[in-house]
Amino acid sequence: MPKLSIRPMISRDLALVAELYRQRSCVENSLHTPFISEDEWRSRVLHMGNDLQCLVACIDEQLVGHCCLTTYQNEPRRRHAATVGVVVDQSYRRQGIARAMLEEMIDTCDNWLGVTRIELEVFVSNPGAIALYRQLGFAEEGTMRHYAYRNGILEDAVIMARNQETVA
Repeated sequence: MPKLSIRPMISRDLALVAELYRQRSCVENSLHTPFISEDEWRSRVLHMGNDLQCLVACIDEQLVGHCCLTTYQNEPRRRHAATVGVVVDQSYRRQGIARAMLEEMIDTCDNWLGVTRIELEVFVSNPGAIALYRQLGFAEEGTMRHYAYRNGILEDAVIMARNQETVA
């Protein structure tokens, strides 16, 4: 039986993460553009420094998921908050991979970073993701109309957040 492992992203993962985001279903559910390169990922990771926590999910050493948490350590009034994003290889969806990565990030926020508010945006046309986020304690806070281009049209997105004091 294949074994899922969650671990920190390392430099040798950058090419595989870039490849993951070239999958149409991954890029269309994120704010990335198609064909983001390994060099662009490296630059992004180096630029963010300690404000960026990235995990990857592997099944038998094959990278199948990516999750990043961005904190606001240089913004004194937002140090309690972070944003999170997650993608899973289209061949491995609905197997608990996104949940496992998000649970690790939530634990990191709750127990190590002092982050009490985790935010995300999700396209309204992604009900599976919205349901998962609700199960993990995220609540809908509003809808952003015409949030971003997705497959050639402007699509709405839901703002969701998990506040530690409301899920404890």
